[in-house]
Amino acid sequence: MAPTLPNRGDASSRQSRNPTLFDEGYRVKKRPLSRPQQPASSNLHLIYVSKRSPFMSVVKRVRKMLDKSLQGHAPSTRGMSLPQRVAALNKQDGTKGSGSHCQVTVLGTGAAIEKTLSVASWFMSQRDCEVEVRTKTVGTVDDFVPKEQADDGFEDESRVRMLSCLEVLVKLK
Repeated sequence: MAPTLPNRGDASSRQSRNPTLFDEGYRVKKRPLSRPQQPASSNLHLIYVSKRSPFMSVVKRVRKMLDKSLQGHAPSTRGMSLPQRVAALNKQDGTKGSGSHCQVTVLGTGAAIEKTLSVASWFMSQRDCEVEVRTKTVGTVDDFVPKEQADDGFEDESRVRMLSCLEVLVKLK
């Protein structure tokens, strides 16, 4: 007679495989998403959207970054003579109209995907903006911490949980 395999729906078989996942003595502690640190002189503008982020605040923040990219980075004319200042004003190269506009990236995960998508649709309705929408998956870490600090032989464990992410790229035409 063939040996019988334990039923997958049986709670005792699940508990024997990984006791921290199903034991009532543990609670799940979710870590925040890991975010790469931005350099100070980066042209990449990144905005993270949460479920509680106000819609118009995100829109204004994106618009402000886009408008700031239009201003260009012309050097100060404070120490220049009058002819040099006039030449700097007439110079079209490297200032406004150079065509090197930046793009703003808006990221939302989980419940914030809906808000990120509404920001994307708002900028699609604007005549001066181009919008690109991408989906991706990011990993986050969950820790299993015992509710009581008892030495029962189990250590704190962690697992990687995958989250859906929506990335919206907004740039000026």
